[in-house]
Amino acid sequence: MTNTTSETTTFAISRLNTSLGIIRVTGMWQPTSVTMTQAELLILTLDIMGTDGWVALNTTLPDTVIVIKKLNLEILQHLHTKSVSSI
Repeated sequence: MTNTTSETTTFAISRLNTSLGIIRVTGMWQPTSVTMTQAELLILTLDIMGTDGWVALNTTLPDTVIVIKKLNLEILQHLHTKSVSSI
C-alpha cells in the first residue's frame, strides 16, 4: 500500500477482530493525509462471523451503514498500520 494523496488503493482484509465481532471487508482507501484519521474509506463488501460462518451484510441498508460508521476507525487503524509497515 502506498501513502500518496492522489492514489486510491483497494484493500481486502480477510479477518479482523473488532469491537463488534470478527469481520471480513473489502473496499477502497484513499489517504488524504499521512495521518490515519484524515483518510477516506469506501466499504464495498462487509461480512461478519456468525455462529455458522460468514454472514454477508448489505452495505446499502441503514443498519449496516451504522455498523460501518462504528467500524470505520478500527478498519482505518488496521490499514494505516499495514501501510506504514510496508514502507
